[in-house]
Amino acid sequence: MSISVIGGINLDLKGSSYQKLELKTSNPGNIFYSSGGVSRNVAHNLSKLKIPVNLFGSIGKDVFGQILLQELKDLNIGTECLKISDKYQTGIYLAVLDEKKDMMVSISDMKIMKEVNVNYIESHKEILENSKIIFIDTNLKESVIGHILKIFQNKKALIVVNSVSNKKVKKLANIKEKIDYLTLNLLETESLFERKIDFLDIDNISELFQKKHSNICNIVITNGEKGVIYINNKNKIKRFYSVEKIKEKDIVDSNGAGDAFTAGLIFGLYQNESVEKSIEYGIKASQITLKSPKTVADEMSPEIII
Repeated sequence: MSISVIGGINLDLKGSSYQKLELKTSNPGNIFYSSGGVSRNVAHNLSKLKIPVNLFGSIGKDVFGQILLQELKDLNIGTECLKISDKYQTGIYLAVLDEKKDMMVSISDMKIMKEVNVNYIESHKEILENSKIIFIDTNLKESVIGHILKIFQNKKALIVVNSVSNKKVKKLANIKEKIDYLTLNLLETESLFERKIDFLDIDNISELFQKKHSNICNIVITNGEKGVIYINNKNKIKRFYSVEKIKEKDIVDSNGAGDAFTAGLIFGLYQNESVEKSIEYGIKASQITLKSPKTVADEMSPEIII
């Protein structure tokens, strides 16, 4: 059985400043592009981890779309269900990084996600039903997220959701259908609850999810080098996982680290590993990505994270 990945596929444009960023002026630095999009990144990582994966989403009938499609085929990622849009250009994500390679601001043009609608999901329902795990990101419309969750409520496939960003995580605020796993970072957690959260107060975080989002069975919250929190809403299990600090000089680019974490977690779940082991895989995958100039590290492999 394979993993189905549904959501954002785009081209990443990144600018990294040589020195401290100065606003409202030109900053000397390095500009490069790579394939991106949360779902595409997760699918790419899973492919490098030797997991069979099918990608669902849309790309434009333009040169960026051609680049993305050919790369996906070269990676042996299933592309048969991708929609080629005549109406919208391929999604583009533009990020500005500071001298420490941390993302300071970004702009995403994802109008093409309108193509990934309920009718599109229904047309591929049979393939999705045969998945061991279905991953979705919140680039999808709230109505589409709700539809996917509803039609797979009583199916065997695990549903894993990634929150994507502070703004897009709000699409989950009114979702009542069951989500097996949600991955998000601390800032996205604060955005979801619209309040500041003390990362060390795991009891309070657990209580918030139990009260407002009891439909989410397992929550995994990342906070960079400060660690990872795991909460099981049903059994009220709460665990903290420390993360080995990486030297600043070894960090090349933080973009893609969160997607790699989610892929590592899914890799473990696909292999029927424990949640603890799956989170360990996620941490290792994210650390490998932090040391790479690419959104998905060339070095990613099962051998390196196990």
